[in-house]
Amino acid sequence: MEGLKINPWEVSSEIKEQDYPKLIKEFGAKLIDDKLLDRLKKITGDLHPFLTSRLFFAHRDLDVVLDDYSKGNEFYLYTGRGPSGKMHLGHLLPFIFTKWLQDKFDVDLLIQITDDEKYLVKDISMDEIRKNTQDNILDILSLGFNKERTHIIVDSEQSKILYNNAIMFAKKLTASTAKAVFGLKDSDNVGKYFFTSMQAVPAFLLSAIKGRNVRCLIPYGIDQDDHFKIARDILPKLGYYKPSAIISKLMPSLQGTGKMSSSDPNSAIFLDDDEETVKKKINKYAFSGGRDTKEEQRKYGANPDVDFAFNMYRALEPDQGKVSRAYADYKSGKILSGEMKAMSSDAINKFLSGLRERKEQIKGHVGEYMFDVNRFKD
Repeated sequence: MEGLKINPWEVSSEIKEQDYPKLIKEFGAKLIDDKLLDRLKKITGDLHPFLTSRLFFAHRDLDVVLDDYSKGNEFYLYTGRGPSGKMHLGHLLPFIFTKWLQDKFDVDLLIQITDDEKYLVKDISMDEIRKNTQDNILDILSLGFNKERTHIIVDSEQSKILYNNAIMFAKKLTASTAKAVFGLKDSDNVGKYFFTSMQAVPAFLLSAIKGRNVRCLIPYGIDQDDHFKIARDILPKLGYYKPSAIISKLMPSLQGTGKMSSSDPNSAIFLDDDEETVKKKINKYAFSGGRDTKEEQRKYGANPDVDFAFNMYRALEPDQGKVSRAYADYKSGKILSGEMKAMSSDAINKFLSGLRERKEQIKGHVGEYMFDVNRFKD
């Protein structure tokens, strides 16, 4: 869209809720409609709040994955994380949804940690990236992923198997395509041109190992779409299925636009923020859908859908009955903005406290989750 930048390395701070349907149309993906949601619900028994709230709102060939699944054919999940720094809630929410998919479909999950990409695109040392990698993996695993079916790939550590597959992909990718899709320039390092070949590998890795095609479903934020559009174009040329996708909006910053950013502490709730810091950020910076005065709020109600505090509460409160009541009460004016912010802070702090406890428990066990090619050979 004119005036908006949205790619793996840059997102315009001006992006708003109303921009997403236009972006998806421009990107050539499809909105997840009620018919597809009903089909998912028949299989899973319920729908994750991220689907009903339309945080995950678009797809590429999700219906094809469901067709195959209904015939008894396997598929697997793939998602990832670039370890450029400590994680915030915007980074973690897609993993929450991915865990739900894994639990509901009982499938393998590949989690790619793109430490090589961060070295190529950020002014950051490999020593710092390694430290971030270790901590980010613990944060992700603290969500409670199935140890038997979760497989972490750290690019620099699994470089042999990744690279040997990536060069086959790279041979089909031209520099002109990389330039056109990512907006790369002659002054960019050559690693940035090659990296999308590394990110494509998990989308066909199990097929390559097993010697037969296995469908791959990738949950990702819309800013990563360029990588997988290229993958969908090239993989059939290598004899593999196009990867399917389920695509999310970006978790907005506390201020309500753009996305949470590690470079702006006041735009995000970080996983290591203490209780008082969370309360302070929500009270001071969270964009409100409420009215300017208490009297107006009681009379006209709020707009919960654009309210940061409500949307975080909706994302993290496990009791969706409570969420539905909060939505109705906030919209009618029964709940004021300050009360909504207090409810949101409590939900966030409870969630973060649980993460920290499980993070301590998982230390010393990370090796049990690391990718082992032998586990996938038929």
